[in-house]
Amino acid sequence: MKCPACKGPLREKGAGGMTLDICYGGCGGIWFDPTELERVDARAATSLHTVWQAPHKPVVLTEPRRCPRCPEQVLDRRWFSAAEKVEIDQCPKCGGLWLDAGEFTRIYEEIKVAKVSPPGWAVAVAQAAAVIKLKSP
Repeated sequence: MKCPACKGPLREKGAGGMTLDICYGGCGGIWFDPTELERVDARAATSLHTVWQAPHKPVVLTEPRRCPRCPEQVLDRRWFSAAEKVEIDQCPKCGGLWLDAGEFTRIYEEIKVAKVSPPGWAVAVAQAAAVIKLKSP
């Protein structure tokens, strides 16, 4: 599969018992198939955190992106939540979701101050990020 952002190859990476498609060594983005996002737990989020922190290729965030699963389909850009702080890309055909490098941290920060309960996967990601933040020098 091809990265929607930098056009490099997406590589499969194990994360907490899951296998995800990551632009590892490229822009640092990650592709979630529709059911994968719901299965992210704290263990998976902890191992993925470093990928989101270390992009190697810059990307233009405003360029249209094509779905890695449905190459003829352009991803829809939408806000992660009503707070309108983090834009994510989602395929209207297959339902997959693309997160650019750094969006993990921004989503974590948004969840921390949210007044509504986030989906279960977001709680797991936020908890993992909090653990990582505590361990950082």
